[in-house]
Amino acid sequence: MVLEKMKPVIKCHIIIFIIFFAISGLQARQIKPDNRSVKRIEIPEKHLNKYRNNKAFDYVIKAKKDNAVIKAIKWIKQKIYNLFAKFFSWLFGEKKGMKLLKILIEALPYIAVLIFTYLIFRFLIGVDLIRLGRKKQVTKSKVINLNDEEIIKEADLDSLINEAVNEKDYRLAIRYYYLKTLKELMNHQLIEWHPDKTNRDYVNELKINKLKDIFKHLTFIYDYVWYGKFVPAEEDFVTIKNDFNKFVIK
Repeated sequence: MVLEKMKPVIKCHIIIFIIFFAISGLQARQIKPDNRSVKRIEIPEKHLNKYRNNKAFDYVIKAKKDNAVIKAIKWIKQKIYNLFAKFFSWLFGEKKGMKLLKILIEALPYIAVLIFTYLIFRFLIGVDLIRLGRKKQVTKSKVINLNDEEIIKEADLDSLINEAVNEKDYRLAIRYYYLKTLKELMNHQLIEWHPDKTNRDYVNELKINKLKDIFKHLTFIYDYVWYGKFVPAEEDFVTIKNDFNKFVIK
């Protein structure tokens, strides 16, 4: 009754163990001691010399000599280690510094794996593991330091545009206008957002010629202002704002 209530996997393991035990016991019973006499054979010294000179019977493990490249790598690694050892000793004292350096060296492979995993998710899959599942209220002071994707997904772009205009930060206002344009294109499924794409990629991706011409012009303005670090005057901004307002998706 107890066996029937066990999970199938546990039953399977018990059955395999019983079979293995039975076979082992059977084999043990079949083994008979060898009572035959052993005749000792003496090998002449002259025959031994033939085998001593045969490399096939040389079992001595000889250390391989490092080539120039490996020697250079070891030299560089030793120099780097010595540099960090001096720095940690100066910063924390010799005993504590060397202990911390040892911990850091042991942790480096794990840190490298974490960084590599983050980069894979961030740039190939498009998922930011650091901000995953974390909601935050986006204010202007935080928005300036965020990337385009975060602003598009989390910020109220109309409020940010008005705030930048009120503070006469026309360059920042143009950035928000352009991101708002990208967001509208995304919402209408005319482009597909990806952090590795460039603005030129989005222009090429847009297939509606009427919108594409205007969007290409707006992209040129944005790249010139934002990446070219051009600071527009108020009259320049009014003209640029009118250009963005002409971009309407029907």
